[in-house]
Amino acid sequence: MAEARICYRINLAQLKENIAFIRSCAGNCKLMPVLKYDAYGMGAMGIGSALKEAGAYRFAVATGEEAAQVKPLGLDVQILGGLFPWEIPAAVENDIICPVNCFAVAQDISKEAVRQGKTTRIAIKLDTGMGRLGMKTDTAAEEISKIAGLPGLHFDSLFSHFATAAQPDIFFANLQIERFLTVKKALDAKGIIFDHYHHGAGDAAVKIPAATQEPFDIVRPGGMMYGENFQNDCRQIVELTTKITSVREITPGTSVSYYRTYIANKPRKVAVLAAGYADGIPLALSNKGRVIIHGQYCPILGRVCMDYTMVDVSALPEVFPGEEAILLGRQNDAEVTVSEWAAMKGTHGHDIWCAIGHRVKREYIR
Repeated sequence: MAEARICYRINLAQLKENIAFIRSCAGNCKLMPVLKYDAYGMGAMGIGSALKEAGAYRFAVATGEEAAQVKPLGLDVQILGGLFPWEIPAAVENDIICPVNCFAVAQDISKEAVRQGKTTRIAIKLDTGMGRLGMKTDTAAEEISKIAGLPGLHFDSLFSHFATAAQPDIFFANLQIERFLTVKKALDAKGIIFDHYHHGAGDAAVKIPAATQEPFDIVRPGGMMYGENFQNDCRQIVELTTKITSVREITPGTSVSYYRTYIANKPRKVAVLAAGYADGIPLALSNKGRVIIHGQYCPILGRVCMDYTMVDVSALPEVFPGEEAILLGRQNDAEVTVSEWAAMKGTHGHDIWCAIGHRVKREYIR
């Protein structure tokens, strides 16, 4: 395989192990893995193919364009967010499960479905507490009753999204479920039934028992299946490596990188790595982060640059240009995790994955 300046290795075997763990927590629920933003930057087709092999029921994405991208994998695709009017014709044509957040959108989808002579499956979203998209629960039953009278539509899913599933306290999550079930009860009384009901991602499958019990029959694993925070038995599936560009000795008083935020207080051996913030290394790692070379931690010196990062290799007897440095991953007993980067940046794993640059070579490990 050709060498690369920077390589992002995605372990599909570990992905399948993570999915197996989530499935073991999900009761009788089917799995609808989330592949939005090109599977969080890991490659929707490669990730999706592995998840299909692992028994995924259908896929979830954020936009119509993403839905068209993963549709060739052969499973149903649901859009989780919203559709603009100009996106509706393609979504209807491609048999995508279309999101509905209000009556007006349902009308637009209905008109297009009738125009194309099709019946389009819709997923109606409730805002049970996220405060973002979806129908308000106090008026949803009435609004959905109006939608039920529109032609060309099939009620596939009623769904919502937790605001606090990743937090230890599940009080608010349970309140969201109560609100959801209140709407469902009102719809049941009107004879309005959906094929599926779902509210939770991977966190919910593990932490919120009610999210995997009737009427809920789908779980939407996202960050958890990619190994964010090493939750339970789920492990990190990615490794990010780069090459050493040069190695140099510096003397006391020598500064490293922009703004001279690091000045050597004694002789140092510095390796220049061929990766920077354009490739996804957070600027927040400047003077704080670490990489692994020869199985040992090497601290980042100075400010992370757009294309390069400097590290202290003084503790290593011999280091040469062309050798590998591990930015994310494990070697011997040393490990750098996505969670470590996220903590330094003040964010979460999704942000780290999505920031890995397009010039970084993706490689799947099976």
